[in-house]
Amino acid sequence: MSKRRVIASAPGKVILVGEHFVVRGEPAIAAAITLRARAIVSTRNDNDIIISSEDLGIKNVINKEPISDELRPLAHVVNKLVRLSGYTGGLEVKIKSEIPPASGMGSSAAVSVACVAALNELLDVGLGLNDICKIAYEAEVIVHKKPSGIDNTISTYGGVIMFSKRSGFKRIPFDSSSFKLILADSGIPRNTGVMVSNVLSLYERYPEILQPIYRSAGILANEFARALERGDIVALGELMNINHGLLSAIGVSNKKLEELVYIARTSGAKGAKITGAGGGGFIVAIADVDSYEQVVNSLKSISNRVIVADISKEGVLIED
Repeated sequence: MSKRRVIASAPGKVILVGEHFVVRGEPAIAAAITLRARAIVSTRNDNDIIISSEDLGIKNVINKEPISDELRPLAHVVNKLVRLSGYTGGLEVKIKSEIPPASGMGSSAAVSVACVAALNELLDVGLGLNDICKIAYEAEVIVHKKPSGIDNTISTYGGVIMFSKRSGFKRIPFDSSSFKLILADSGIPRNTGVMVSNVLSLYERYPEILQPIYRSAGILANEFARALERGDIVALGELMNINHGLLSAIGVSNKKLEELVYIARTSGAKGAKITGAGGGGFIVAIADVDSYEQVVNSLKSISNRVIVADISKEGVLIED
């Protein structure tokens, strides 16, 4: 082992279209974004294995004390890489992230992917990207119980992917040179499990009404992929607006989310919609590169957290 310190980073994600509808087999499209989580890993001169998160203000010596729930997924990653490498010394793993936690932007997956990649490099384990993705998925299972795999996949490989239960993952070509993505926080905590359960219950009560909505969402996702490849910002915005209407129809919007969407559209965004489970969390808007600042300023008047991002072509990277 020649290196004593390695930094790796991995991107967060945003779901552009298809959330909720993916649960019953329709496709969803997710994009890596330019917000990144970083893992700084180094060897120690003692045998302590220490994990700390700067953002959460938590530190654990995982081989000597009980592990906090928040760091349990990372402890799994560290222990697995130590076993695979045969390393017997001490380690320090520090996490720093630009991705807001519990925001639907794939924070936990990006942290896990960056951690696996950094330890893989430091300890000369020899894992490929597919192996890194699989181990990060194991950490996601600890966090989310039954994750789709979207977050760790997009964080590992970057770019844009389409996912469906029928077809798995498919990379989507894209041209994002003409637009910016703007994310605005509703300030309302989201509860993904509750929202998914509510939507499924609604579907079970009115299947004949909701089936066409779900089919429309699937057709929309495929059309969105074609528009993304062309870089057609007008079509992308229109399709995001339609997708938002479908999400409103299945009951995952509320007054604050609608206000954010309306403000984004009326201040110049080509389209805006809920992203993620709904009921709270963020909206995502798409705006022209030459005029997105007005959208940002308008959203800041009613949101305490507004984030501008590009789609990231890069997945996980060794930075140092």
